[in-house]
Amino acid sequence: MALPVNRLLIRILRANLLSGAAYLTVSIVDSATAILIPVTLAAVVDAALGHTATSAPLVWMAVLLVLATGAEAWRELIGVRTSTRASARLRHHLAGHVLRLDGSSRNRLPAGDLLTRLVEGTAETARLVPVVVGTVVSALTSVAGVLALFMIDYRVGLVFVLGAPAVWWLAKGFFRRTAELTTEYQQHQGKLATRMVDALCGVRTIRATGTVEQEIGRVLAPLPALRAHGVRFWLAQRDMGWRLALVAPALQIGALAVAGYGVSTGTVTPGGLVAITGYLGFAMGIFRQAAVLAQFGRVRGSAERLVEVLCAPVSKSGESLFPEGGGVVTIEGVRVSDGDRVVLDEVDLEIPAGSSAAVVGRSGAGKSALAAVAGGLRTPDSGRVLIDGVDLADADPARLREVVAYAFERPVLLGRTVRDAVGYGDRGVDPAAITDALRDSNSASFVARLPDRELTRVGELRLSGGESQRLGLARAFCRETRVLILDDALSSVDTVTEAQISQALERRHWTRLVVAHRMSTAARADKVIWLDDGRVAAVGTHQDLLARRGYRELFGHEGANVVEVPA
Repeated sequence: MALPVNRLLIRILRANLLSGAAYLTVSIVDSATAILIPVTLAAVVDAALGHTATSAPLVWMAVLLVLATGAEAWRELIGVRTSTRASARLRHHLAGHVLRLDGSSRNRLPAGDLLTRLVEGTAETARLVPVVVGTVVSALTSVAGVLALFMIDYRVGLVFVLGAPAVWWLAKGFFRRTAELTTEYQQHQGKLATRMVDALCGVRTIRATGTVEQEIGRVLAPLPALRAHGVRFWLAQRDMGWRLALVAPALQIGALAVAGYGVSTGTVTPGGLVAITGYLGFAMGIFRQAAVLAQFGRVRGSAERLVEVLCAPVSKSGESLFPEGGGVVTIEGVRVSDGDRVVLDEVDLEIPAGSSAAVVGRSGAGKSALAAVAGGLRTPDSGRVLIDGVDLADADPARLREVVAYAFERPVLLGRTVRDAVGYGDRGVDPAAITDALRDSNSASFVARLPDRELTRVGELRLSGGESQRLGLARAFCRETRVLILDDALSSVDTVTEAQISQALERRHWTRLVVAHRMSTAARADKVIWLDDGRVAAVGTHQDLLARRGYRELFGHEGANVVEVPA
C-alpha cells in the first residue's frame, strides 16, 4: 500500500506544481519578512536608546510590515485555491474511477463508505500542497531563527540547540500513529454513512414495520467506535502537546537567561535582547513541527483510503470495434466469484442474433451476475464473452455501449426532465426516437397525463414501480442497439403491459436476454436458460422444460397449476 500511496501524493504535487510554486514563493516572502522584523526592531530600539537621528530603521520597519501583511494575505488565498483545485481534480478522478469499477469491486465498496471517501477523503488529501510547503517553510524559518540566535550570541544558540534532540525524541512514532488513527476514524465514519444511506433508501419499510427506534440504534451502532478513535487521536495530540509544553518553557528561560547575562556584561545590546526574544519565537517553531506532522499524518491516512478505491479493478476494455452483425452473444467458460462464493461456474451459452433468451432460477442462482457479464458491466474471473465475435474485454467502451443496452429492476432516472431522463446517454437522441421509445415501452399514456408531459421535472415525479420501470425501458428503447439486456426490468408491470412491451420488442429484432420470474415471460422467449447455484441446469424451450418438476417449482403458483408435460 505504501508505494501506491506515495505515487498518489507525488501525482498531486506534480499536478499542482505551478500553484505550489506560487504558494511556496509567497510563503518564503512572508517568512523572510517575519525573520527580518526582529533585527529591524532591534535597530529601531538601539537607535532610540542611542538618540540617533536617522529614521531609516523606522522606514524599513514600515516596509516590512506592509510586505508581511500582503504576503500573508496572498499565502492564505493561494493556499485555499490550491487545495480547492486539487480537491476538485481528485474528486473528478475518483468519481470517474468509481463509475468504471467492475461489478465485483462495486459490491465490496458500500455507497456510504464511497461517499465519505469522495467528500472528506479527497478534501483532506488535497491539503497536501499547503501542508508540504508549510512544513518546509516552517522548518526553514525555525532554522533561520536558530542561526540568528547564533549570530547575535552563540551561547544563546547553543542553549537552544542542546534541547533540540528532546523534541525529535518526543515526535518519534507520532506521525505514524496519527496516520493510523486517521485511517481507522474514517473507516468507522464510512460504516456510519453506509448505514445511514441504507436507512434513507428503506425509509418506507422502516415506517411500515414500526422499527424507527431499532433502525436508529442500527445506524448509530458504529458511533461508540468512531468516538473512541476520535478520542484516541486527540489524546495522542494532547500527550505530544504537554510533553512539548514542558520542554519549550525550559529552553526559553535558559536562552533568555543567557541573553540577559549578555546584556549585563555588554556583549548583547538592548536591541539585541529584543531581537533574541523575537527569534526565540521562530526557533521554537521546531516544536510546532509535531502539529505539522499530525496534519501530514491525516493527509496520508486519507490518501490510503483513496488508494484502496483507485486500486480496485475496473471493467476491462480495449480498442476493438464491432463488425456488422445482428448481436450474436457467445459466453465461453465464464466463472464469477464474490469473495469465496462462486456466483457463476463454467457457463457456456450462445444466443443467436435477433432471438430472445429468458434467464430463470431461484434467488441467488446467478441471474443478475449473468446479465452483468453478458453486457460487459462485469468482467468474469475466467472465460470470455463475445458479441459478434468481439471479446468484450478487448472492445472499445464507447462502441460497446452502442451495441448493448440495459434496463434494470430499479431504474434511476438521471436528467432534469422526463425527456432528459429517457434520452440520457453519452450521445444525443432524436426527439422522434424518444417519442417512439415512450410508445413502445407503454409509457406515453401516463407521461401525457403529467403536468408538463415530457418536460415535467424528474424531481416532481411520483411514479409507481411499474411506471419507473417503463421509463427505464424507454431509455433503452430510444437507442439503435443490437443486444438488449433486461435485468428483472418487467417485474413491476402487469402481465397485459408486459405482453404489449414484448410485442414491441419483437418488432425491433434485437437479441434479448431477459431475467425472468414470471412463467409468461419465459413462455414468450425463444429459449430459456435455467440457472441453479451458478451453473446452467438446462437450456431449452419453455414447453420442453415444463416436463421437469424443478423448473415448474421456480414459478410458484403458476408452476404448481401446470399439468405435468410428458418428457
